[in-house]
Amino acid sequence: MFTKLKDAHTELRTAITELETETRRHEPDEASLSNARLKLTRASSRRRALIDQEILPTLRDLSPEQQRRVDELRRGASDVALLSSRHIGDWSMRTILADWQGYRRASMTMRSSMLRRIAEESAVLYPLLGGAVEEPAARPGSTLGYASIPM
Repeated sequence: MFTKLKDAHTELRTAITELETETRRHEPDEASLSNARLKLTRASSRRRALIDQEILPTLRDLSPEQQRRVDELRRGASDVALLSSRHIGDWSMRTILADWQGYRRASMTMRSSMLRRIAEESAVLYPLLGGAVEEPAARPGSTLGYASIPM
């Protein structure tokens, strides 16, 4: 299960990077931007399904502190899903094309939020799944930093 989650996080980081690359353009490329957004949405959905349907139901015999952290992660998942849905709804392709600079700012905020969420999931779930928490290396030229992972 650890490997599946780590792979899902890697896939999601890759999709985030691809969307970041698209938002660096001075003008949007509608087709490639749409593809990057779709890829990111699908990767995020797969990761969430993995956690909600396969990982969380198997966690048993947790210490009170571990249970508290898992419960916080669960509660935060609905907040993140709501923010993501709102972002997608607010930023249709028509709206993006009309306000490219606004979308670039909103996208950076959303991508940063997603990276923080990956860090939170890693910090809580990796140790419970028998893995080590690793902080990914910074990407050259990236405008996004990864959130530090609390131990």
